Amino acid sequence: DLDAAPGEIVAICGPTGAGKTSLLNLLPRFYDPTEGRVLLGGVDARDASLAELRRAIAIVTQKAVLFSVPLRDNLLAARPDADWADVLDACEAAGVAEFVDDLPDGYDTLIGERGVNLSGGQRQRVALARALIAGSRVLVLDDPMSAVDTETERHLVENLRPAVAGRTVLISGQRLSTVLVADRAIVLREGKIVEQGLPEDLIRAGGPFAELFGEEALAA
Repeated sequence: DLDAAPGEIVAICGPTGAGKTSLLNLLPRFYDPTEGRVLLGGVDARDASLAELRRAIAIVTQKAVLFSVPLRDNLLAARPDADWADVLDACEAAGVAEFVDDLPDGYDTLIGERGVNLSGGQRQRVALARALIAGSRVLVLDDPMSAVDTETERHLVENLRPAVAGRTVLISGQRLSTVLVADRAIVLREGKIVEQGLPEDLIRAGGPFAELFGEEALAA
């Protein structure tokens, strides 16, 4: 059982194959649970309109999906009527502002099929900004910074908490620096929760969480 309170950031941790992505994919109903229920605001996800459910949830995955349209249209895909000031704030928080001036036409630069003219890290930052712009109440971030360098990730993590204030966030990550943004971390092993608590407390406890992050945890 896992409860995430409104406005809480919960990190989903565990080794490869532990069930992190499977758990996160239950929220937008990419598939349904074979046992138990997924509740959002007390409502079984299966009883909600699929369109309504997916409007309430913004998702960023390791492999960001971008469209062959200008950058600004990619950013506004989920919320075309967003105020441009909000777009710029999201781009600052997600690190898009750091590279947009290097693009040939700035926000009007045509993004190639699947974002081919951007690096993997840039694609992830655009996807993260788009999720922030969407204004969804729930954010699902499945290793959203895996393709960015450590310094960029540190900058993103520092900006992420104020950018998601008031939203419920479930985030998975392979780096400790990503996980430390969370209010609470859970550790999965073979689909079961084996440890949970404040990331800093779990590091000190020296249990599964600390073992998972190894030298990173020792240096924290």
